[in-house]
Amino acid sequence: MEAMIQINQLSKSYQKNEIVSKVTMRIKKGEIYGFLGPNGAGKTTIMKMILNLVKPTSGEIIVLNQPVSKTSFQYLEHIGSIIEYPVFYERLTAAENLRYHCDYARFQGKARIHEVLETVGLTGVEDKKVNEFSLGMKQRLGIARAILTQPANIDFR
Repeated sequence: MEAMIQINQLSKSYQKNEIVSKVTMRIKKGEIYGFLGPNGAGKTTIMKMILNLVKPTSGEIIVLNQPVSKTSFQYLEHIGSIIEYPVFYERLTAAENLRYHCDYARFQGKARIHEVLETVGLTGVEDKKVNEFSLGMKQRLGIARAILTQPANIDFR
């Protein structure tokens, strides 16, 4: 099966502290992959490197068969992600936040907003302001945002 993400001997050091050490992994199309480990193990750092938010010290990241370089960004249109705590415009509604995300991602499928809210169990709150959401609702909205643009045309049902 085709690999969506390949990581080869990936390392990241800050000053003289090695945070990630020679990680190799392969995530196939359709797989759900989770990171488990203690605080400080490098889980978030690996995710940030995949998304090109943090540059690796060494190693290689390949997403959708394209090597990720310091200037890569177009591949991000095909990725949905949540790192740590999802951040939203608190005074806007759930639907408004998702519409802004569509605009930012240049995604024309705004009609999909209702569908993703239903998928994550937030039907009926699309017009509620995010500052009225519980933490769990915000996390669900973060998942909705991550899958809204249909990253890599994966069916999430």
